[in-house]
Amino acid sequence: MYDLILDSMHDLRLAIRQLGCSGTFTFAVILTLAVGIGLNAAIFTMVDCVLLRPLGYHDADRIFGINTRFLEEGRAIPRLGGGDFADLAQRVGSLEYAAYYSAYPDGLQAAGRTIYTDISTASPEFGQVMGVEPVAGRVFAVTAHGKNDVKDPQEAMVSSAFARENFGGAAQALGQTLKFDTKVRTIVGVLPDGFSFPGKTQVWIEAASEPELAGRSAYNQRAIGKVKAGVTAEQLNAEMATLSKQLQAAYPEDKLKTLEAVSLQEQIVGKIRPVLRLLMAAVIVVLLIVCANITHLQLVRGTQLRREVTIRTALGASRMVLARRAGLEVLLLAVGGCAAGVLVALPALKVLVRLAPQEIPRLADVRLNFDVILFSFLISLVTMAATALLPLWRSWQVDPASAMKQDAARGTESRGSGRLRQALIVGEVALTLTLSVAAILLVRQLIAQSREDLGFSPEKLVVLDTHGVGTVGPLMVAAFSTNAPPSAEAAAAIQKAGAVDVQALTSMLEAIRAVPGVASADATYAAPMVPAGSNVGYAVRGVSSFTPGATMPVANIGSMTPGYLRTMGIPLLKGRGITQADGPGSEKVLLISESMARQSFAGVDPIGKQIMCGWDSMGEWWTIVGVVGDVRQDSPGSLPAPTIYTPVAQHPHTASAMQVVVRTRSDAGAMAATLTQIMKRQYPQVAVQSTTMREAVGESERAQRFRTLLFGSFAGVSILLAITGMYGVTAYTVAQKRFEFALRFALGAQRAQVLGSVVRNALSIAAIGVVGGIALSAALMRVMSSLLGQTPGFDPVSYGVAAAGVLIIALSATLQPAYRAATVEPMQVLRNE
Repeated sequence: MYDLILDSMHDLRLAIRQLGCSGTFTFAVILTLAVGIGLNAAIFTMVDCVLLRPLGYHDADRIFGINTRFLEEGRAIPRLGGGDFADLAQRVGSLEYAAYYSAYPDGLQAAGRTIYTDISTASPEFGQVMGVEPVAGRVFAVTAHGKNDVKDPQEAMVSSAFARENFGGAAQALGQTLKFDTKVRTIVGVLPDGFSFPGKTQVWIEAASEPELAGRSAYNQRAIGKVKAGVTAEQLNAEMATLSKQLQAAYPEDKLKTLEAVSLQEQIVGKIRPVLRLLMAAVIVVLLIVCANITHLQLVRGTQLRREVTIRTALGASRMVLARRAGLEVLLLAVGGCAAGVLVALPALKVLVRLAPQEIPRLADVRLNFDVILFSFLISLVTMAATALLPLWRSWQVDPASAMKQDAARGTESRGSGRLRQALIVGEVALTLTLSVAAILLVRQLIAQSREDLGFSPEKLVVLDTHGVGTVGPLMVAAFSTNAPPSAEAAAAIQKAGAVDVQALTSMLEAIRAVPGVASADATYAAPMVPAGSNVGYAVRGVSSFTPGATMPVANIGSMTPGYLRTMGIPLLKGRGITQADGPGSEKVLLISESMARQSFAGVDPIGKQIMCGWDSMGEWWTIVGVVGDVRQDSPGSLPAPTIYTPVAQHPHTASAMQVVVRTRSDAGAMAATLTQIMKRQYPQVAVQSTTMREAVGESERAQRFRTLLFGSFAGVSILLAITGMYGVTAYTVAQKRFEFALRFALGAQRAQVLGSVVRNALSIAAIGVVGGIALSAALMRVMSSLLGQTPGFDPVSYGVAAAGVLIIALSATLQPAYRAATVEPMQVLRNE
């Protein structure tokens, strides 16, 4: 045993000395590994934390999200109707608890000030479903057997961060009150750091046990359920399928849909999974290029050391001893490459998290951990071992006597070894072209989208997202808790409260318009590029009827003040706009977008036509008075959606939660800060968050910019690796053929001929790689389209630019070695021979 340890230590010292003597090789291998392992570790860390790691909730495998699947359309949404949730909670015996919730940024009053934050309204069973243990207080109370009948909820829970920021700590927050939606709520629990479900919630407001709007065609809430111990997903879905059939038979609204359960983890990360998988595939491509480069380095070094290996073999060294020493070199290089890769991964991961779209869940949990480091080391070790096997095996095939007779100056490389290195370069070029094409296509798509007509003018435009204490909202919910129109008393109360809310909005707009530098200011409930608004199904009078279960076209809908179109720069194409005369006592009117006119009034003048929808009224027909230009609502890449614009005075339930759009004469960023301070000073009861429209447009493109930047970065890294590989292959080939070149010069060959032959050989190898890369690129774009939806189609310009770029890179990597070949001094080389 002692002798074995001594032998191992001797071999280790020899391996270290051998790598030290091959300093250039060692540095090149570790640097190449660092790039591949570092990028792989950064992306895999994000994949591990976001996709693979179990949710950190108690009994997370028993928590399911509930979807509504539309049978005819073949699609599912993670929301359901109020009546459907009530039946689900009461009639599905597999569920131990069920809860519904809604999440959105909103305003509330706490600790003597108005706060704009992420809020969720959740039914009392929410805490039991999630299994969260408060750090202080309790979760919402649930009666025996988990069945609640809360109709007037009065409780709230807050996050530990919210408690520290506003009350000094968790214990101090208990018993404090919040004012939300005109009602006072008492804080009964403080939830731990790290728990923010759904999304980035800071405050959880208790809702009634059952949704107040019982309609089955308005999908206003999400739902979660915890199954009883031992119940599988298949058993739960079987019971829900039975319930869905019963609902289909009982309610026309449920005829063409069914309820289904998916794991909560799938519901949270399902949308982002294709993007992260695609990025992981791109990193694997880079890793393959790394392997090709290291294999090339190993082949070159193996050729250079072949005489040494054959001498050791001739002197009696066994293959086992040689393999052990080679294995130690592999281990040392793998450790060095992994350590360098971790150093690359740490800053790369920080950049990834900073640039990543905010909709990626669990970003706060993304950090390098031991599992990822171990995984990176295994990749490093496997990469080194795989690339070392072939050179080691080839060195064993050389006959010692033949190798000793060969001239060291001309090398001992076989023709097969040279072909293998050329094949590796072909593979590198093909993979590099594949990533380059993807990056160029995504960049061109991003540029094209930035030039799209948004339908409005975003320059010098500020958006203030405001949330005040309105009184119409609760009255509307109470009045429309059934499918019947509100009573006369309820309608009168809504109209009275609405007048107050609209007047408060008007007063706020007048104060903003008086600020120096403000050209105009108006408000809407659905500003573009801002996550707000609603959509509704509608019926056209004389064409279709607004009845339960009927198939109706769908449109976005929002209210606005009379000058909104002018402030935004949205053109009026036909008819008239909204005016001050369109008040609560006048005929209900609306504007429609050009795409809605095409959707429902193709070939017909829509002015004067009437529609009905269930946004905030029942049984009323609204008259179309104007057609306006299309607006790209979600992002520059989104198609304009059919849209309905209504006067806020006729729909005042949105007046206290409007986005104020301000056209400025000066810098929009500076004006946004100024207006925020003015709002906080003059309207302390209104929560506000400001941004410029240009910033909002940029944020809407963040996910695509993230993909484009990463693919561009991977393409850049692969290009550098390909340059290194091609330069190395050409330089080594030239060094091996110095005697041949000298002999040709002595026999009368021209230097330009030798230069041209070296360049042609390198470009022919690159051209083969380009052809393979084009085929791989076409396959990759098909995969991207299937995973991400809308992606660029075949673009000859992008493919041509990428191919030309790769060939130019190949040429630049070849010129210096080719020049060295053309400047060989024949007499000096022949004299040395």
